[in-house]
Order: sequence, then structure tokens, then C-alpha cells
Amino acid sequence: MSHTAIEPSSVRRNIIAIIGDVAFFMAGFACFDPTTVMPQFLRELGASPKLIGLITGLRLLVLFATQPYVAHRVHGRRRMKPFLVTACVVGRLPMFVLFLIVWSAGHNHALVLWSFVFFTLLFIASDGFCLVPWTEIIGKSIPVTVRGRFFGAMQTVSSLAALSAPLLVSRILSMRSLEFPRNYALLILLLATGLLLSLLMLLLIREADAPPQDDPNRSFREHLRRIPSLWRGDPALRWVLVTQFLLAGGGVASSFYVLFARERFGLPESYVAIYLTAQTLGAVLTGPLWGWMADRLGAVRALKLVVSLAIVPPLAALTMPVAWGFVLVFACLGALGWTLWNAFTNAILSIAPPAERPTYIALQNFMNLPAATTPFIGGLIVSGAGYPAAFITTAVMVSLGLWSAYRIPEVSPP
Repeated sequence: MSHTAIEPSSVRRNIIAIIGDVAFFMAGFACFDPTTVMPQFLRELGASPKLIGLITGLRLLVLFATQPYVAHRVHGRRRMKPFLVTACVVGRLPMFVLFLIVWSAGHNHALVLWSFVFFTLLFIASDGFCLVPWTEIIGKSIPVTVRGRFFGAMQTVSSLAALSAPLLVSRILSMRSLEFPRNYALLILLLATGLLLSLLMLLLIREADAPPQDDPNRSFREHLRRIPSLWRGDPALRWVLVTQFLLAGGGVASSFYVLFARERFGLPESYVAIYLTAQTLGAVLTGPLWGWMADRLGAVRALKLVVSLAIVPPLAALTMPVAWGFVLVFACLGALGWTLWNAFTNAILSIAPPAERPTYIALQNFMNLPAATTPFIGGLIVSGAGYPAAFITTAVMVSLGLWSAYRIPEVSPP
């Protein structure tokens, strides 16, 4: 179904609802950011670099491993919203329970650590069930001619909403009246509140019925058998997926930028908030530029340019001589965290036939699966050879991804 099948007023309503959904999500998520706040919290609980990497990897594994199955579950559905809302409720509301556990049982670090692992994995797993239907709603609702600007606006508004997070993180972590881990419990409460408000925005979406599918009741086995023919028959899909795979493999150093900067320069914990601010500003400032570029140059060409930027953070981290210079590293990480996702999502929507769009979306998400293992591999590399070796490995993987990106053929939207 195309966006023309619903009223323009519904399109505008959905744009506002989806941007609001992501803005509240990111405002809450930034209060417990997985690249800055979470590694610090886990280390304070006594987790080793290997364990930090393993936990980060498990979060990504449960997020992406289920994508082919989710595509099968939503294939042939006339509406995606009921499935989406149910998945959100299952994973987001229990985060308030996690807050209560961390607040009331903080003296038991082992209980706090494993409760955090369980509830965050539950949340991330449910979020994995949201990715395909949520992106499919965008594909149905947003005209291709403005989709780049929509993603750019979503990036900018959501990043602006997240700008309050560094101030809150800095204030809460520096409060002498809050002993560890109650300070982090308040950050979890802010995360849970943002997720709840995001869910309420999703309820405002008006979704039109999709047209009937030729094979709405195909089995999961039949669904999987369909994938190789899609891979062979669409070179644009094939190279987008290879590029996604390689870029995901470049996450070896993703959990260790902030730890490396603190240890190298002997920085206090307050620098976590400074780097988080830089990360958020990087996303804010690049949103309008990327949105304009995607609509002006096309989704595939914009993707190639964004992938070119991904080589900067690991090389900059290796060569940066001063602590303040890492502000630029985190600004670039913030820009990439959003624009890479925007670019790959926009590219896959631009090449996917409407009838196969859920499967294309799921495959693109599935190719993030190497990201589930790279943080653990990064932890092994850091433990055995130090931080620079992890940054070098990341730079090599991203360089291969850049080569792959420039092999994606230019295509017209279906």
C-alpha cells in the first residue's frame, strides 16, 4: 500500500505521532545511553570488560536475531499497529519494576546486575518485535519524495528532546545525597517514563488497511525459502545487506570509547555527561543536512556518503592527543548513530516492492546481527591487546563496508 491510500490529514497525524514516539523514546533512552551511561553503571557493579561486552552483545542478539520470524508473523496482516502496541507493552512497562529493584535492593550488587540484564533483555527483545511493523507503517504512510526530510526531522527533533538527558545525568550522578546505585535507579525511572510516553504516541497512529496478499498464510518454512530468491534476484538488496553486515561488524569498539577516554586522560565521571552532550549535538546538527541530502541525491547515494563518515571515529580515537578532542569523536558517533540507521532504512524502503517490504525490512535489520558479537569480541581484544587494537579492528571493518556500499546500484523506487 502506498501513502496515497490514506487521507492527507492522517499522513500529517502519523508524521507527528511517529516523530513524537521517537522523541520520547530517545529522551528516555539517552538517560541510560548504552555507549556512555550503561558501561559506567556495569563497571561500578563490578562487571569486567568481557562481561560488559557480552551484555552489550546479548542485547543486540535478542534485538536482531528474531527479525525473519517477525517478518513472517506480520506478513499478510492488514494492519500492523495492534502487533506493534502489544510488543511495546510487554517490554516497556516492566522497566518500572527494574527501577524498584535497583532502588530498594541496591546493596546487593549481584541482584541488581542480573535484574538489569533480565529486564533490559526483555525490553530489547520486545523492541525487536517492533522494528518491522513500525518501519512498515512508515513505508505505508510517508511519501517517498519527502521520506528523507521526514527521517531528518525525526533525527533532529528526537535529538533535541534528548538534549535534556546529559544535564539530568550529570545532576543525578553528582548528587551526594544519592549513593550508588540509587542515582542510576533514577536514570532507569527516566528511561521507563520516556518509553511509556513513546507508547502513548504510538496509540495516535491512524493506519489504513493493506491490500490482500497473494499468500497471506504461508508457513515460516515457506517464508524462509523465499529469502534466497530475493537475494539472488535483487542486486541492490544484496549489496545493501552486505554493507549493513560489514558496518555492524565495525562495532568492536562501540562500548569502549568513553572508558578509553577516561582511562587515557584520567577524567572524572562528570565527563560522561560532557561526551553524551556532544553525542546528542552531533545528531541534532546533522539531521537537516542528511534529510536534504537524501531527498536531493537519492537514498542509495546518501547511504554511500554516510558510510564514508563512519571511518572517522576509530581513527580519531587512535590519534586524538587531548581529552577535549574526544568531544569531536562523540559528536561524530552521535551523528552516525542516527544517520546510519536513517540511511539504511531509507535505502531499503526505496528498493523494496510493497508486497515484500516486511521481509526486506527484516533482512536489513537481521544484518545487524554481527553487532551482537562484536562488543564481546571488543572486550576480548581490549583485555588482551588494549583499546587501540579494538579501534584498528573497527577501522578495518568499516573500510570494507565502504567498499561494499559503493557497489550498490542506483535504482528507482518501486
